[in-house]
Amino acid sequence: MAKIAARKRSDSEKPRALRRQGWVPGVVYGPHLVSTPIAVEYKALERLISEITRSTRIELEYDGEKHFVFIKELQRDPITDRFIHVDFYAPEPGQIMSLEVPIRLVGTPAGVKAGGILEHIHEEIPVEGPLEAIPPYIEVDISGLGLDEALLVKDLPLPEGLRPLLPEDEAVVNILPPKVLVTEEAEEEEAAEAPEAPAEAPPKEEGES
Repeated sequence: MAKIAARKRSDSEKPRALRRQGWVPGVVYGPHLVSTPIAVEYKALERLISEITRSTRIELEYDGEKHFVFIKELQRDPITDRFIHVDFYAPEPGQIMSLEVPIRLVGTPAGVKAGGILEHIHEEIPVEGPLEAIPPYIEVDISGLGLDEALLVKDLPLPEGLRPLLPEDEAVVNILPPKVLVTEEAEEEEAAEAPEAPAEAPPKEEGES
């Protein structure tokens, strides 16, 4: 499980000063937890972010206590893109949550091997269910998809207890026909449907009226 350590932050500690010292100010809160200002080391947070997804549960330790949390919000500086604030949310055990879970595709579709184009429509899927059932990602093998075939929401291998918040028949992945092939066929059809030009009348000979 992903882990990160933090320390409680006093009201006298100014966010700018903390950032200059290599810390990121933040807060942890939840239904059973009083909102508590904290600070985490910048490098530790940077490492954590590189290892997790939006739906990864994290073990947050501070002041001798451990809490299972999700990152609710991560703010970045609009110019430098550096982290400037982080919100951790600590749900209750069994709490029903709604989260975006990333979709990881495995395998090369048969349709792509045949020259088709993979269209990944939804890279994440919104789901709802008890927090214990929410995975860091959903892995699905798409090697069997052929040309003009699709992976639908109802085809996703969701853990028991989770339900998708998208229509079941909505496409997650499409395998499109090759663009060149489609263009050539369309041009051939247009040429076949085009009316033939009328034959030119033979030129009149001199003396004809």
